[in-house]
Amino acid sequence: MRYLPLCLTLVALGCSHAAGPASPSRPRAAEELRTLLAELVAVDTSNPPGNETAAAQVAARWLREAGIEAEIIEPAPGRGNLLARLKGSGGGRPLLVLAHLDTVPAKREEWATDPWQLTERDGFLYGRGVQDNKGMAAASVLALRRLQREGVKRSRDIVLYLGADEEVGAGHGLEWMLANRSELREAEFALNEGGLTELAADRRRVQFVALQAAERVFRNVVLKATGPGGHSSAPPADPNPLVRVSAAVARIGALTFPARLTPAARLHIQGRAPRTPGELGEALKRIAASPDAPPQDAVDTVARLDPALAAVMRSTCTPTVFQAGTRSNVIPTTAEATINCRLLPDEDAKALHARLIAAVADPSVQVEMNTSPPDSPMSPVGDNAMFRAAKTAAAKVWPGVPVIPRQSTGTTESAMLRRAGIHAYGIDLFALTPEDARTAHAPNERVPVASLQPGAEFVYLLLRELAR
Repeated sequence: MRYLPLCLTLVALGCSHAAGPASPSRPRAAEELRTLLAELVAVDTSNPPGNETAAAQVAARWLREAGIEAEIIEPAPGRGNLLARLKGSGGGRPLLVLAHLDTVPAKREEWATDPWQLTERDGFLYGRGVQDNKGMAAASVLALRRLQREGVKRSRDIVLYLGADEEVGAGHGLEWMLANRSELREAEFALNEGGLTELAADRRRVQFVALQAAERVFRNVVLKATGPGGHSSAPPADPNPLVRVSAAVARIGALTFPARLTPAARLHIQGRAPRTPGELGEALKRIAASPDAPPQDAVDTVARLDPALAAVMRSTCTPTVFQAGTRSNVIPTTAEATINCRLLPDEDAKALHARLIAAVADPSVQVEMNTSPPDSPMSPVGDNAMFRAAKTAAAKVWPGVPVIPRQSTGTTESAMLRRAGIHAYGIDLFALTPEDARTAHAPNERVPVASLQPGAEFVYLLLRELAR
């Protein structure tokens, strides 16, 4: 891949500050961000087991150096959650900004670099958590330090929460904190992960800034089959559990659910279509023109060219885990597979479960699923304080780039906040190409070096605007 010269890339990323002499504080701010991010990446917070307290202590030290009190709360040993607060005048309810300190695991042999060492290579910074979600944590800590240093009056408190256990959700993170620290529920707005700031494939411009206002719902489906087992040299006439579950997995893997647009997905596609070139852009324009009945051929085009965007328009069920057998010469007595489904926020879970059972078409295979209704409300979109602040901040960092709503394909903790009555919104502070974005949770997770400082500036400006 060819990379643009750094000066051109900075301008392309909307870093209008790059034009003309840099202010003395800006190089120092960029250096601080890299230093803090490197310290956070160096702490292995793979979940399980987590070890978030060690990362929280790093963030707490940076906050306390700026005169900001930070508290670390551990629901279990090593599972630390950090809380810090900048006081405002009380003219508005608090603003909650959050990031999680745990990461998915990483295997060193699968990476080109050490996943626990921030490494610059060919214009990128590599390290586990640089995208998900230690970059957001580092930028948020530095934004609070900068706001504290400036001493500007604020209309509302800003509460920083750096959390544990987001990746697994075993009860040591936000759910526990909401139940045990009532001050979190006082927030009017929350700023979290889950948005999308898309960088064009040629890395010359930012296409749009999308604020997550809704998200799909995580539901695991478990397929199970049992049988008498036996010696592999004398297989029974009936298919054994492994065969039956394998066939069920293949049938579900080939299943496609109908496309339809929720309100957030409709607004996202309508806002994105004019900014998207080529065949994908033409397909999006056709979908935007017929949101109630998206043309199937246009949906198929989007699925082929941008699978993540296509996933916004439908529920999906993806086989992810298979468990069966103990030895090569023993027929297993049980087989089990996990299907990870992501439901649209208004999906009929019982109807989806029924369709999975019909697709499996084998009564000897159990299809277990939580069929309670998805409880994933949408945050308000349009002319509200969050979108006004985001547009103001984005205009300064990425001039001329639109700010649009988004429904994320994955699941964040924002749904939990929305159920608690907090208007939660997700951002992606770093401008990423779709190729970059796919490295989250994967080996060689990365962010472009040129996206780092503009993203940190966006977080700072957004918090400043919301607390003005």
